[in-house]
Amino acid sequence: MNKYLFLLISSAVLSLFWSVPIASAESNHPFIESILGTEHKMDDEKGHEHYFSDTMVKLHAKELGIEIEGKDMETLKAEVYEALIMNAAEELGIEIQIEDTSIEDVKKKVHQAKVIKKAEELGIEPNGKDAKTLAKMVYEANIKQKAKELGISTKQKDTKELKKIIMEKKIKQEADALGIRVDGKQLRDLAKEVQETKVFQAANQLGINKDGKSVDEILDTIITDYYDEAKSKGVYPFEGELH
Repeated sequence: MNKYLFLLISSAVLSLFWSVPIASAESNHPFIESILGTEHKMDDEKGHEHYFSDTMVKLHAKELGIEIEGKDMETLKAEVYEALIMNAAEELGIEIQIEDTSIEDVKKKVHQAKVIKKAEELGIEPNGKDAKTLAKMVYEANIKQKAKELGISTKQKDTKELKKIIMEKKIKQEADALGIRVDGKQLRDLAKEVQETKVFQAANQLGINKDGKSVDEILDTIITDYYDEAKSKGVYPFEGELH
């Protein structure tokens, strides 16, 4: 499995389990979700449809080797969802038993294994803790670790506040790198502008005609018609962990 696909699968599968929006007005923007990263999400009862825009479903499908042509989006989402979980189970060495009668049963095992693995990485002893308590400890420790990596003080700040600060800092860093003015802009609007700029830059590098096309349409064209070239050139959405 190539490195990019492994990162994509790892990120996407984790996002299935760590999914709580920071704020309803902001969280449903795809670039904000990519900025936040999967470690800022908690389990969500809405299922896989909550996590994937149609364009990102196509991207995941291509990376997973799933045929796209002739399938409606709901079918494709279900196939991507299942493939991501099964790939994660394989990566974690989880053996699928006869009693695992549904993909949700496998998902639970993957979730538990991911939490334990992350706990060990963070120096949290998993033994003697119930699943819910351990997941909460891992979630909070991971947020604090990310904050420290970004030079954000964690003193007198709860997890919710830290998540928002992390999101703001990372989006503003992206905006600064692209030469986008940040003053006086709502975070959601800034995230939208950052994503638009990245998509337009990618289109220019790939020679895609942008006239009369929305950002979503251009991104869909990149993934559907320029997949190999975009990936080889490392343009959005193939520029590292932000996808």
